[in-house]
Amino acid sequence: MYMKISDELVERLEKYKDSRILLDLDDGVGMYSKMGSCALNISFRLLILDKDQDYSDYTVNVESPIGEIPIKEHSKLYLEDDMSLVFDPRMSLIKLKSPSGMIDGNVQIIDLRKNKE
Repeated sequence: MYMKISDELVERLEKYKDSRILLDLDDGVGMYSKMGSCALNISFRLLILDKDQDYSDYTVNVESPIGEIPIKEHSKLYLEDDMSLVFDPRMSLIKLKSPSGMIDGNVQIIDLRKNKE
């Protein structure tokens, strides 16, 4: 599984280079997912953690230009082998796309680090 990341987004994520970046399906499963929803919408988030914070719920790695991005095993159901994260400057949104279409049109960055810079 591979995720392309647009150059604009790589620049935006540069400030987190010493942190761990997770792609989280916000489904109510796991220690960082509080929401969960019975709705038909799919909500992914980029979680920023300190390197020493627990991420044991995220057991699968997605390759990317910024390194491996851990995901929860069951979130693979919503993902494809070739995906892209792009920044839309017009709307100031991060979009998760696949060859089949839009997966999530508003991926938020959530900083959960204990020691934020």
